[in-house]
Formats: sequence, structure tokens, C-alpha cells
Amino acid sequence: MIAVFSGRHALMGMAAIAATLVSPVVAQDRMTLGPRQFEVDKSGAGAVLCAWSLYLSIQAKTAACALPRRPTDEAIDQAIVAIDQFILENSSLHPTKEALEAFKRNAATFSLRALNSQPQLCQGSDLDHFRSIDPEKIRAGVKALLAVPREPVMNPCL
Repeated sequence: MIAVFSGRHALMGMAAIAATLVSPVVAQDRMTLGPRQFEVDKSGAGAVLCAWSLYLSIQAKTAACALPRRPTDEAIDQAIVAIDQFILENSSLHPTKEALEAFKRNAATFSLRALNSQPQLCQGSDLDHFRSIDPEKIRAGVKALLAVPREPVMNPCL
């Protein structure tokens, strides 16, 4: 599944999400990734946080660019919901649902800022490529990704 995420657009999206992650942890009411989340996935199933950050970036850019919805967008929305639940159930951070939603809002805001400074990203072929992936491929990839309960981690990512 991770193989479908490649190119500079994916890296920019990951960087945008990762940039929102660096702040001190006050409590569980705030989700901030720590060293465990940047470990390497050893399950063979894949880096949950990597896929999640890419899906969040695609979702935010699709909305910000006011692009017409495609079946793939629905699959991405479903993937995010499933990964959210996986994070809530398996993360050593023990975030609340509210903290997770706040984290996602912050990540979307960061993506919007990037689009404001680089509006050409809305016409980029990278975003179109990700939104053209067969929705069933996304669903199957997410199912395999989440099949093994474990700490959600960011690596290996791309």
C-alpha cells in the first residue's frame, strides 16, 4: 500500500503533517508524537502513521482546492476513520478522540498554509495521481495495514 505514495508531493504532505507534531506534551488531551512513533514498523504490515499522514494531506488538499469528489475520496475518508480508530486503540500516547481531531485540524491548517503559498499544487499531477487510485486498492491496503495490532509508527515512510 505504501508503494502508491511516492514523489515530492507525498514528501511535502508528510513534512507538513510532521511539522505539526513537534511540540511539548502537556497531557493526553494533546497528541504529540514522541520517539516511539518514529520507530520502524517491524510487523511487516507497514507504517500506519505514514499512510495516515498521506491520506490526511490528500484529504485536506482536495477540500482546499475545491476539487470535485471522486470515489477515491470516499475510500480515503474511510481509511482515515479506520486509522483513527487504530490509533485510539493501539497508540502508547493514549490520545482522546478530541485530541486526535484537534491534531488533524492542525495538520489540515498547515496544509492550507502550504497551498496558500504554492497554489500550483492544486493543479499538480501528484494530487491527481493519488486521487486516481482504485478505491478498492485503498480499502484492501488499509485492511492489510491495520490487520496487526501494534504501536502506530511513521517509519519506514516512502
